[in-house]
Amino acid sequence: MTQIIAVANQKGGTGKTTTTINLGACLAERGKKVLLVDLDPQANMSRGVNIVLGEGEKGSYDFITDRCQPHEAIKPTAIPNLFVVPSHIDLAAAEAELFGEIGREQLLRASLGDIQDHFDYIFIDTPPSLGLLMINALSAANQVIIPVQTQTFAVNGLNQLLKTIKTVRTKINPSLSGWVVLPTMVDYRRNEDKRVLQDITKEYGEKVLPIAIRVNAKLLEAVRMGQVITQYDRNSTGAKEYCSCAEELLKIYEGVA
Repeated sequence: MTQIIAVANQKGGTGKTTTTINLGACLAERGKKVLLVDLDPQANMSRGVNIVLGEGEKGSYDFITDRCQPHEAIKPTAIPNLFVVPSHIDLAAAEAELFGEIGREQLLRASLGDIQDHFDYIFIDTPPSLGLLMINALSAANQVIIPVQTQTFAVNGLNQLLKTIKTVRTKINPSLSGWVVLPTMVDYRRNEDKRVLQDITKEYGEKVLPIAIRVNAKLLEAVRMGQVITQYDRNSTGAKEYCSCAEELLKIYEGVA
């Protein structure tokens, strides 16, 4: 069964894009066929794998609005087994344009329905808001990864997102069966980070992945260079932690020991 995973947090700057790119790449390197869907009009994920749409090229806007065949919007990356549906700023118009459409919350789900069996994992990078694009991601997914920066203000919106997930599961997508929290940008030298990490773990228990992603300049450098972290610096802390996180996901979703 294909795992469709929304990487979601309505707050910006929590590491959603970095997480989407690098978890996808780590799983692709383990032989899994992976598709990344960029559902953020800022298109940072697309640039992070060195895919920039040219004039007339099809992307996620065309993909979800049925303006193209799915294969026209899927692009290969430099990583074997890793593919992407890239975004463009024109996706920003989708929420307003689709407001009156019947079934507007399930457009992505319908688009993925034609091709999802060709992939082992589909990761959806979501915009930093609880708008229509985010709801589309949750309506298409069966799992959610919530990157949470270990700072007090960064975790305040977590309960609101969990309420939204519950609402989508109840009213739209009963297949949205699970969620996990991934602590990101952790700096163990700061007392606040350690305290918040302890609070999150106490509150959400086993829902918090045992792998935390530490602050690591190499991760930011890799994204700016249009490379995944294992391309840019395989021996970096960020590469090791995201690969460990990918192994943890294999245990959760496939029972791989």
